[in-house]
Amino acid sequence: MGWLKLVLASAVLGGTVAAAAQGLDAPIERYREAVGFHELGSVHGRVFQERRRPSGPETPLTGTALILLPRSEAWLFRLNAIKRGARDSMETYRETGTAVRRAREAYEKALLEAGAGDLSQGATVDGEGRFALEGIPAGPWVLLGRLAPAPGTPARETKPPLPFVPPEKLAGYSVVTYWLREVTVVAGAVESVDLTDRNVWLTGVIENRQAPRLPDQPYQPRR
Repeated sequence: MGWLKLVLASAVLGGTVAAAAQGLDAPIERYREAVGFHELGSVHGRVFQERRRPSGPETPLTGTALILLPRSEAWLFRLNAIKRGARDSMETYRETGTAVRRAREAYEKALLEAGAGDLSQGATVDGEGRFALEGIPAGPWVLLGRLAPAPGTPARETKPPLPFVPPEKLAGYSVVTYWLREVTVVAGAVESVDLTDRNVWLTGVIENRQAPRLPDQPYQPRR
């Protein structure tokens, strides 16, 4: 009976892996076949701020982080839902930058659990505003770019009345810029992409909150 248990265990494990893969609508098998047949292409591009005057220079947006992920209709739907809801309220807008990051992390986790975590590729824009992703399996992909500049001006601090412990304070924030582009990689070809300040997909904020500093003096009730 030991061999039967082993067979059953293997079947359960195989079913679990298959179920994880079926939970994704990305064409994983298509990418695997492309790799097997050496049907690979490249994605090259630039990320820059367009010139403000005809004779002015283009400014490279150095440091922009890019990730190329298998195309998923469900994931794209989630991202666009975040964008649509960004203007619903101030609270929603303040969570937009973090919501996009969490959606990306959740999708990467799903790819990893389905045994497809090796398909995604990342790059960082260089000093000339260029990037290159090589050896990409032919098929549909999604390119997500992210640029987070230096923190902006800290928000004004409010001072609640003692003896209550003050809440977390907003120490500052970063403006985060996202680009979202669907690309189709063709075997033996280079797909060119230009991301600029004029075709940004979404702009949000990421807040920097600090734990409150307790008052130095003990509370003295009024007499």
